[in-house]
Amino acid sequence: MIVPGPQEMMVIAIVALLVFGPDRLPELARTAAKFLAKVRNEAGRNVREFREAADIKDLERDLRGVRDEFRSTRDELGRSTRGLLDEPDERPPGRSTPDRADDEPPPMDPEAT
Repeated sequence: MIVPGPQEMMVIAIVALLVFGPDRLPELARTAAKFLAKVRNEAGRNVREFREAADIKDLERDLRGVRDEFRSTRDELGRSTRGLLDEPDERPPGRSTPDRADDEPPPMDPEAT
């Protein structure tokens, strides 16, 4: 940013005094000061908004990371349980009792007699 030095400021003040006169110069200085204050306040507000937006972006990035971790854990659990559910049962289909040898007598239920 270009900042005028003391000599340039003196030239600007003399030209302003000649153009606007000594009566209007204080009023113009107040108006210019108010305008500069508004510009500074607006610039400060914009800087705060940009910083808040940057913080939100960081939070969104962190949330995306957590979401990805949850998804990978869910997928891993799905693969694990799918493998368990897809394994065939050791008993043949249609039989509800465990296998027994042919020469073994059937199990006896004492309450049935």
